[in-house]
Amino acid sequence: MIKNIFFVLLSVSLIGIWGCANQGYPEGGPKDEMPPRMIASDPPLNATNFSGDKIEIEFNELIVLKDALQKVVISPPLNQLPIVRGLGNKVTVAFDEELQPATTYTIDFSDAIQDNNEGNPLTGFTFSFSTGDTQDSLQVSGQVLEAHSHLPVEGVLVMAHSNLADTAFTKTVPVRVAKTNEKGEFIIRNLAQGKYRIFALEDMNRDYKFDQPGERIAWHPEVVEPSFEWRTRPDSIFKDSLTLDTVLFVQELAYLPDSLNLFLFQEDYEEQYLDSRERDEPHRLDFVFNRPLRDTLRIHPVDGPAEKEDWFIYERSIRHDTVYVWMTDSSFITRDSLMVEAVYQVRDSLNNFIDRMDTLKMFYRQKTETEGRRRREKDKPQEPVIEPLRVQTSDGTLNIGADVFFNFPVPLTRILADSITLSQLTDTIYQPVPFDIAQDSLRIRHFSVLHQWMPGAEYRLDVDSAAFVGIYGRVNAPFSYSFKIKPEDNYGTLYVSVLNVGEDALLQLLNSKEEVVRKSNVPDNGKLAFRFVSPGEYFLRIVDDRNGNGKWDTGDFKENNQPESVHYYPEKIKMRANWDQMVNWDLNQFSVLDFVNRNRIQNKKGSSGTRR
Repeated sequence: MIKNIFFVLLSVSLIGIWGCANQGYPEGGPKDEMPPRMIASDPPLNATNFSGDKIEIEFNELIVLKDALQKVVISPPLNQLPIVRGLGNKVTVAFDEELQPATTYTIDFSDAIQDNNEGNPLTGFTFSFSTGDTQDSLQVSGQVLEAHSHLPVEGVLVMAHSNLADTAFTKTVPVRVAKTNEKGEFIIRNLAQGKYRIFALEDMNRDYKFDQPGERIAWHPEVVEPSFEWRTRPDSIFKDSLTLDTVLFVQELAYLPDSLNLFLFQEDYEEQYLDSRERDEPHRLDFVFNRPLRDTLRIHPVDGPAEKEDWFIYERSIRHDTVYVWMTDSSFITRDSLMVEAVYQVRDSLNNFIDRMDTLKMFYRQKTETEGRRRREKDKPQEPVIEPLRVQTSDGTLNIGADVFFNFPVPLTRILADSITLSQLTDTIYQPVPFDIAQDSLRIRHFSVLHQWMPGAEYRLDVDSAAFVGIYGRVNAPFSYSFKIKPEDNYGTLYVSVLNVGEDALLQLLNSKEEVVRKSNVPDNGKLAFRFVSPGEYFLRIVDDRNGNGKWDTGDFKENNQPESVHYYPEKIKMRANWDQMVNWDLNQFSVLDFVNRNRIQNKKGSSGTRR
């Protein structure tokens, strides 16, 4: 009994002592930031004469596999996907087919292997072995970027074909394959000596072939022959007994080429087709296409007089993917149902343009709700009220160079310029000034008011009634509006001097959203200026505009046409009000990666200017 009491007292005392010495929660150790480390494998890393059907890799801690199906790439590709599992501290890869003889295999895990507790990824881990007596060890590396924007592209397959024929990319499986990381970087490992063509593919159907028109692609224009060399690089600096800095150099093995740039693009593959057609108004037919038309849409009434050719006015959108047919013949307008033939050009199977004709019935269903209400209320029908022609204007405060315009809901038949007055505020009085009115060549309902606009000046436009007459007889009501042009000191001027640029260089100024706000062909002396640039951050880009159409164009693999190359100035341009900015740009001084590393990956900024 005494022994039991003594034991209870001793236990309570020990618990009390432990409680006094451990107030609160116990503190853990430092956070684990180290990725898993391979400690063993079967077969050993870089083994030769492998004849098994399973690889087992052991790590120093518990691991998990993340998105192995998407991230793990085996080179050369297999017909059957292997089973990749992570259990405990081991990863196993089980093959479901017989491996090729005398072949080096590489399993690229990317960052799929992570530790179980903190999720630290083992980035860039690869495992190689050979089914022959030797193992191929050469490699090539580089980066995949979007051709138009130079954004790095992640998850793209980069393939090496020993078959140098153009058809290899579309019909055969590559001998080696790798996948890009989040920076667009790739390394094709364990290449044998020889010559290769290098391709990149956004493989939508996972067959390692370019056989889907929507797949984005890239290819290096030259045949690649991998090699290696020893390079000397500085290793460390120390002070000797005389306190002089001494640099130690080491020899480093480098595999070449190690800076291949592949520019990914999507071919212009979409077939032309009519997406929709509408007749919301009795006098107008709308045709919407999935892509811009190559040529004018031809419209013919099926049951109309054959000699009628001026029965409508043709209007197109800026991109020419929408066409508005404004009918002017009342015999067509009054029909609730109108049958027309629409003829437009499409590509055939040989990529030649041919005519396609759609026969379409265009319905207009008149709204009868008002008439029904009138009949129910036994109201006597009234004469229809003709609304005036609506006019949209550009009032307010305008940027220098902005368009002063009139927009109309229908095409016009007449403008009475004598019924329009443009006045400039001088002191406190508006004084008339000369002007012209010009119709836009594409947007036929858009008219610009032309004048030598003075920065900082105020203007007023006075328009009398019936100055504008629409094609259906409606005229405008009288109106006036005032507007102001911003002063010059609200803007900056960008001077650009470009060296070593091609003959077809198109210089573009892009805003922070990377939209083209100004552009100009680079003159022979390479010097040009963009005046009246609003404050903000900008990019400079040069497009090698080979076809001279004033925009960037994509490539075509079948025609062996690379996309038009672009060059970005590596630094952002910061424009300030009342400030001159000078940019000297030698295209030979900057590589593509200068821009990518500063703006696409590290997002660094930098620019300078001088006060004027």
